[in-house]
Order: sequence, then structure tokens, then C-alpha cells
Amino acid sequence: MASSDLIQRLHRLFSDQKSSYNIMTLAAETGVGPAEIQGALHTLKSEYSAPLEYDAESRSYRYGPTTETSFELPGLQLTATELRGLAIVLNILNDLNPGQGSGELNRIHEQVSRLTEERGVDLSELTQRIRILSATRRPVNQNIYRQVSDALFARKQLHIHYAASDQSLSERNVSPQTLVYYRDHWYLDAWCHKRQQLRTFMLSRINSAYQTNEGAKEFEQQTLNDHFHNSYGIFSGGEQLIAELTFLPGAAHLVAQQQWHPEAQGQWKGDEYHLNLPYNDERELLRDMLSYAPNVIINEPESLKAAYRTRLQEALNRNL
Repeated sequence: MASSDLIQRLHRLFSDQKSSYNIMTLAAETGVGPAEIQGALHTLKSEYSAPLEYDAESRSYRYGPTTETSFELPGLQLTATELRGLAIVLNILNDLNPGQGSGELNRIHEQVSRLTEERGVDLSELTQRIRILSATRRPVNQNIYRQVSDALFARKQLHIHYAASDQSLSERNVSPQTLVYYRDHWYLDAWCHKRQQLRTFMLSRINSAYQTNEGAKEFEQQTLNDHFHNSYGIFSGGEQLIAELTFLPGAAHLVAQQQWHPEAQGQWKGDEYHLNLPYNDERELLRDMLSYAPNVIINEPESLKAAYRTRLQEALNRNL
């Protein structure tokens, strides 16, 4: 009997209703031999009642028109490769928030596991063959993540106790707008009712959170995009500046392959790569430029150059 994967792949080829396929073309498309193709075509017709038609003149097959809706195979229509990919995605979701214990997610994973077993795929190999490593992740309290996500979708305000980077503590109400997973950390984009500003909060710094009965302040999507995504990095808002950077051969090719920002402009000048990058807050950009030292030259603005020199000098002074 033909494999479920082959049946599925043939079904997809025929379902586009655009072309007819002869045996050799089907063999080339699927990577299996003509005899297996013949067996799979027989199975499609006899066991699944597919509207498969054969044209003797062109010696090709195609799906004929159906009187009802388009023909579909029964059950979940995924190949073994796609099921494996789905399982990987589920593992990544669990890895992003270990211990969340989502009943819905676990049930989906169980169903995928049963399906992959039927297709002869061993999911236990996923953890051996595919690894997700994170060196800087800060754990997020499960209850806080749940409170934040519930308020986000309920469109309610959150009351939070927040510890800033200098460990100063504050208490405030925020209107959640977007949850962001960025560089191994969870962030909440929100309207801060205390500061009357759009702000970004790191979830690992929220000490406590609970949903209030007050509705969240709403914004147009374009307003949120303009504030949070118009410049480089997670820190947003404020005056937009343009960093004019030159990367020397030791880093140029790596930098040229990296997607920095949709509005970034880069060009080669000899063996140097020149990059103009919009930013609002220098903190993250400065950290990244330090990681490319000594193969980066900051041309403009002067404030970024000065901050870069200061950080390098401080590091040198502490390591003499």
C-alpha cells in the first residue's frame, strides 16, 4: 500500500487543477519510483474515491471537476515532514515559557505525537537532533505571564509593581498593547497611565501584576508601529537619530548579511560596509557596536561616538 505521505503529496499536486501529470513527472516531483506512483494512484482512486482522471492521449493524470466542493482527503492533511515541523514549533512554544503547563498546548502535542507515530516518525529524536540554546534568558514568573496575556486579550488595564534596571521600584497601571519576544526576553508594549506615555516593560522585571476592571486605552495599529517599530532595537520613542556606521573587513561581511531594520540603508565601499541606521535610544545600539569593536567606526552622531568612547575607556580602565 502507498504511504500516507505519498498519497498526500499526489493529492496536493492534483488539487491545484492547473496541470496534468504523467508518471515520470510525478516520479520527479515526489522523488519516488514509477511503480510506487502507480500504486499510490490506484489507492487514491479505489480507497479514497478521488476524482482522478486519465487522459490516454497525453498519458497523464489530473483531478476532474466535482459536483460538490473540492475533493479533500479525510483526516489531518499534513505530511510527516510537516508534522515534524509542527512538533518542533510546539516544542519551541514550550521552551519559550517552560512550566506554563498549557492544557491546550499539551493536548495538541499529544495529537501530533499520535499522528507522527502513525507516519513512522520518532518525535523523541527531535530533542536529540534539534537544540534551542539560550545563554541570556531571564525566567518569567508563570502567574505574571498569565496575568499579562489575559489582560492583553481581555483589553483590560494591568496594575503592576515594576523594578527598573537600577532596581528602583514603582507601582502603576498600564494598558497592554503587544507582547514581544525579542532576543530571548519577553517584553510588554503598553501605555503607562502614570507617565502618560507608551512604554516597554520587561516581563522579568514585573514583580506582581493583576488585571483591573478598567478598559485598556486603545491605539491605532499605525500609531503603535510608528512608536515601537520605527527605529532599531527594543527601546523606542523620543527623537529619531541616524547612526552612520562603517564596518571594517573583520566584520563587514557579517554585518551586510544581517537584517538590522527595515529602514536601514547599507552599501559597500571597497571592502568596507557603510550602514545608516535609525534609532531613538542609544543603549541597545551601543551594546551591539561594542560587540563589533575594533571593526566598527561610528561616524555620526557625535553623541553616539562620545558614548562609545566612554564605554571603551571605562572598560580599559577597569582591566589595566
